[in-house]
Amino acid sequence: MKSLHIYSFIFFLSCLLSGCEDDWLEPKPLSINTPENIYVNKVGMESVLLSLRKDLRADFYGNNPMPLTLELISSDIGVAGEQRQDMVINHDLFSNPTQVGAWTEYRNWEVAWSPIRDANVVISRIDNPEWESEADKNSILSEAYFHRAYWYYRLVHQFGDVPFINIEHTSPKNDFTTHSRDAILNKIEADLEFAIQWLPEDVDPGKINRAAANHLLTKVYLANSKFDQAVNSASEIIDNGKYSLMTDRFGAFSSNEKLNVIWDLHQKENKSASTNTEGILVVQDKFGFPGAQTSGTHTMRVYTPWWSHASWLKDPDGKRACVDPNWDPQILKFGRGVGMFRPCNYSNFDIWVDCGADLRHDEDTNWVSTDKILINNPDSDYFGQPVDFSDSNPQDSVRAWYPWPYYKVNVPDELSPQKPTGGNSDWYVFRLAETYLLRAEAYYWKGDLANAADDINKVRDRAHAPLISEQDVTLNYILDERARELYIEEPRKCELTRIAFILAENNLDGYSLNNFHEKNYWYDRVIEKNEFYNVGRIWEQFEYKINPYHVLWPIPQSAIDANNGGRINQNIGYVGYESNIEPLSEITNEQ
Repeated sequence: MKSLHIYSFIFFLSCLLSGCEDDWLEPKPLSINTPENIYVNKVGMESVLLSLRKDLRADFYGNNPMPLTLELISSDIGVAGEQRQDMVINHDLFSNPTQVGAWTEYRNWEVAWSPIRDANVVISRIDNPEWESEADKNSILSEAYFHRAYWYYRLVHQFGDVPFINIEHTSPKNDFTTHSRDAILNKIEADLEFAIQWLPEDVDPGKINRAAANHLLTKVYLANSKFDQAVNSASEIIDNGKYSLMTDRFGAFSSNEKLNVIWDLHQKENKSASTNTEGILVVQDKFGFPGAQTSGTHTMRVYTPWWSHASWLKDPDGKRACVDPNWDPQILKFGRGVGMFRPCNYSNFDIWVDCGADLRHDEDTNWVSTDKILINNPDSDYFGQPVDFSDSNPQDSVRAWYPWPYYKVNVPDELSPQKPTGGNSDWYVFRLAETYLLRAEAYYWKGDLANAADDINKVRDRAHAPLISEQDVTLNYILDERARELYIEEPRKCELTRIAFILAENNLDGYSLNNFHEKNYWYDRVIEKNEFYNVGRIWEQFEYKINPYHVLWPIPQSAIDANNGGRINQNIGYVGYESNIEPLSEITNEQ
């Protein structure tokens, strides 16, 4: 389908830069179908929505660093483990408009424009079919609005001001102009307010329902400092009786008394189960599912340490501690990790101080502590004993030796059970636990700390964690709870940046938009919590380094150069921002 829309924004710019000849611009459809005879009825429009639902998977799947991974390494949660340039260890060196090392940031840019384009096809052609009812028409339109809003919410908290494309473009266009983040947020807020009136409450797994739109709208209201509205939209989900936190054992492993409800909640067999009342939006990628990602999640590769590395872990005699044998299911169950993402001490230890019986850190079932990494080299005299890192001789434990939440990353691999890197699985995009934490944040901004504590305690009580009082509620604590509950689920950098903008726009705690690129909450929190960045640790050839202006990623220079009939602004701090013009503050139907 996407080959039929070759005149899209990003696709056209990419082609122009790659030196395409003019005859490439002649449409060469792969079948006799054309847009004119595809988008003439509800079925044709739903085919576009199906593609949009698949696009939501981009964050969570694949062997290469996923877009979500860069969200995490640009936050207080952790850093890149691999020293490749495209993993952005040193943001000064490799996070810039032209450097190939910013590939992962560019991927976040690129993956957003394709679904925005496809959503605009539906939006622009919504009046073409003869609809059986206004409700049918508006439900299709509303889902398209949701998808466009979802990706623009991400773009404005990754890249700041960007062009807003409001219609389908069917001919080449190179005169786009940057819109302000505020204008974009106001537009997607209005679109989502329309959508929640028409989206159905009950849908098949993977489709967009009213609750998903309310969840996203809650984030947009927060970004717009509309805290009363954020409370109301979150409450629409929490109080409607359809959703509830999973507090009792359920699903495929419920008969195993050694496990618990947190384990159940995150196993691939249970995420889309009809008995799961917590999942609001869950992308579909079961093994054997039509259109499933052939590479799977790779969670056991990206988020698990490289415990089997030949030289990084040693026994007391200096021999290799761990090998990667097919015959050792006890340790191979951890997966064949390579430590692409390395959590920092904040997420590994600090947030678990005095955690009590918190199931999210239950070392009997859910959490793998480093003493569970056992020497399994049959040639070692210490076979079966825990690896003692002091016996090893690498410069650092960056990729080989750290704890991790096994219950989140454990995705058995049907295709490679003897070499598991993380197989196919559905994945949470939105679930009710986050809705509670979003409402808690809205209450916090309103100064209603009692209700904020109540919402946080709903999440903590389910996890058997000690409950808190309203005196414990701070912005930092809310983010700590999000780190405990939403590890490798939330786009962490986006949420930190959203909060940084709230503080700056409201002139709170010494923050201001006037010097946002020099002083902002995102940077201050990353430096406070992430020991890799705040002391300039060096891993192999690169130093971990980050600066305040990295709160917004660089706009790819390729997009700016190809748009030679208009102006796409660069973010302050990067080469080229001196040529910026005032961003557009209004969005029209012609853009």
